[in-house]
Amino acid sequence: MEEYQKNFDHWKAALKDTEWQPALDELEKKPEDLQDSFYRDLEFGTAGMRGILGLGTNRMNVFTVRRATQAVADHINNEGLADRGVAIAYDTRRNSDLFAHEAAGVLLANGIKVYLYSTPHSVPQLSFTIRELNCGAGIVITASHNPPEYNGYKVYGEDGAQLPVADSDKIMQIMDGIDYFGIKTAPLTEDDRFEYIGEKLDNIYYNKVESLVIDKDTIAEQADKLSVVYTPLYGTGLKPVVHVLEDLGLKKLYVVPEQEFPDPDFPTVSAPNPENREAYNLAILLADDKGANLILATDPDSDRLGVAVRNQHGEFVILTGNQIGCLLLDYILTRLDDRGELPKDAFIVKSLVSTDMADVIAKSFGVEVRNVYTGFKNIAEQIKIADETKEGTFIFGFEESYGYLRGPFVRDKDAVQGAMMVTEAACYYAAQGKTLYDAVLDMFRKYGWFKEEVISKTLYGQEGIEKIKKAVETLRENPPSSIGELPTLEVRDYLNDTEKNMQTGEVTKIGMDPMDVLYLQLENGRFIIRPSGTEPKLKSYLTVRADNFQDSEGMMRDLEEASVNLIEKLLD
Repeated sequence: MEEYQKNFDHWKAALKDTEWQPALDELEKKPEDLQDSFYRDLEFGTAGMRGILGLGTNRMNVFTVRRATQAVADHINNEGLADRGVAIAYDTRRNSDLFAHEAAGVLLANGIKVYLYSTPHSVPQLSFTIRELNCGAGIVITASHNPPEYNGYKVYGEDGAQLPVADSDKIMQIMDGIDYFGIKTAPLTEDDRFEYIGEKLDNIYYNKVESLVIDKDTIAEQADKLSVVYTPLYGTGLKPVVHVLEDLGLKKLYVVPEQEFPDPDFPTVSAPNPENREAYNLAILLADDKGANLILATDPDSDRLGVAVRNQHGEFVILTGNQIGCLLLDYILTRLDDRGELPKDAFIVKSLVSTDMADVIAKSFGVEVRNVYTGFKNIAEQIKIADETKEGTFIFGFEESYGYLRGPFVRDKDAVQGAMMVTEAACYYAAQGKTLYDAVLDMFRKYGWFKEEVISKTLYGQEGIEKIKKAVETLRENPPSSIGELPTLEVRDYLNDTEKNMQTGEVTKIGMDPMDVLYLQLENGRFIIRPSGTEPKLKSYLTVRADNFQDSEGMMRDLEEASVNLIEKLLD
């Protein structure tokens, strides 16, 4: 008997004569859906679980949530963290509140104290809460910017960052021995073991975010003139972003009405993702109506921030995550340096695949750059190391995938902080008669015309996963001497911790933990390839650097064409 059929039979027997039986009966009539729902357990990776809503072992439902939470509870008890408690937050998606309450009930049944947000709250607020309340862990129910049929379950450690691999591996091992049924839960009655949380912690968080403002005087001068449109994309950013921006004195802040309040169907977009152009369509209409030249967008769990600005022709341009990160970095370092407030031991952290422009900017201020693997927990780890060793002062961290952090009281990307920083920067440049688009152009003229693209190739099923793995192995064994017209200067193999100079043949150590990432340093560019850690995707990150806009565009077209051909050949 196939594994999926065994799993289904087990569920059907366990849920016989319950409210769930009719849905299982319907699922049995759809063989393809049945197989996909039960052919495996929903994977619990380093970021927790994420999957399509529905019944089955490969779906997000109360049973998969209970099972995961039981494993988390066992881990917390094993680590002696039960009395410190667990903070739980949830976003505005389908069943998010249900799953959060289910998780709370399982934790309470295991003798673990629980702090549960009474309304939807953002990922950064959950991270902050763990640290503020000295919790032993945190859980947030969210699927970030995925389409409406998805939900997810993320676990955070006592430092407020997503779990390190060692801890998530322990939870996975525990989960393997837990059945989906018979898990104990407890009623949610407020006492010394269970507490609903909300406004008090919100106000502490807002105050901490607002304490990050560098130049209050310039904001005060410009805030009543600056016109900003904001869309929370139906998510948790509405309350914190509006609160903070209004506290800054922003008088002309307009929220997109069609996307203002929670709606788990996300009816105006295919996915609530601020990286996608469609997410800005309604915001642009509102901005045109109100005469605004800045648009801010956050995803449903408010950890990612998107920005659109008007160009010299009055048209809105959506900035890339790299451009936003560098704009903020340049602004922060410039203003701190101007005011004599830039620490001598300042450092920034960015993901390895994020733009090299950040390295150039930081170097011009004498600031250390720490490059880490993809995943904001790796940025958080560097903040933790600095805290423990008392070496280095964290200034800023970012990922090209629209994630930014300034204040280390949060240990994940924070779109609320990001929205405030972008608004402050807009005020600063407005005082000079410039827009943020002008500031971006000035940045390119000063540091070089960098351009980045991402190529993402999705292959489904076990065969697809094997093809992706083999493609990277083949490239690792036979790296090209050039990609298109750009010669390969160095090959950094992070899996084997080697860096090879292609001219001299010299091989040195990189000095980072093994990771399946291959980095080709090209002449005036780079090519990075890695399998996705959460999806059956092969991702390639391209960068070129030129002396002007036209050359950067041409170089990227050539590199992109050559890279696509290389990837297709590897996957063939």
